[in-house]
Amino acid sequence: MSDTSPQKRTHHSHRISNLIRDDIMKGVFPPGARLKTEDLAARYAVSANPVREALWRLHGEGFVVTVPNQGARVRIVDDDFVRNIYELRRLIEPHFVRRFCARASREGIDRLQAAAEDFAREAEAPEADFFRMDDLNRAFHGIILEDEPNVEAIRVLETYAVFLVLARSKLAVTRGRLMVRVREHAAIVDALAEGDADKAAEAADRHILSAAEDFLDQLRHARMAQPSRAPAAT
Repeated sequence: MSDTSPQKRTHHSHRISNLIRDDIMKGVFPPGARLKTEDLAARYAVSANPVREALWRLHGEGFVVTVPNQGARVRIVDDDFVRNIYELRRLIEPHFVRRFCARASREGIDRLQAAAEDFAREAEAPEADFFRMDDLNRAFHGIILEDEPNVEAIRVLETYAVFLVLARSKLAVTRGRLMVRVREHAAIVDALAEGDADKAAEAADRHILSAAEDFLDQLRHARMAQPSRAPAAT
């Protein structure tokens, strides 16, 4: 079979999609970075065709945006993107919390409580590490997602979470905001321990809304902190 067969090209494009996606998630290609076909082909030692197919696939997944006459770029996290993703989270995650409440065992609630306490301890540390905090936060929410049947919705949330984490890691995280997150986690755990699905879902919704407002506020502060460009001399 020829190396240019449809099956071979599909295999290559899937493999290159995975490699580019991994590099985006690792920050090798930061938000806004231009993705040149020839550079990617050289990086991954393939021809241009599977790279083009991979970029279109990643465009469909939301990792890449394409602009006429400008080519492909890594998606930028702006205010509209943040609002849209958190709006999606508010539609989905409280529903997951309700279902967790219906199936959670005492052992599951205890594990969630322990995860919340792990996050709280790191938040109270003199110099909290962002990525350690993110790991602990994901561990907390991951317990709620265990045995969740809607794996497609989870996959969507996890895909876009990559962009949010990379952008958030470059913004300030105040001690006050960390303490708010600690209290919000505790409110979710308390409601679940009571077996009150409505209360737990409402606590989850407040948690997501609060995170969105904080993220947008930090983006605004970051823009204000950037030095303004002086007008070009004429």
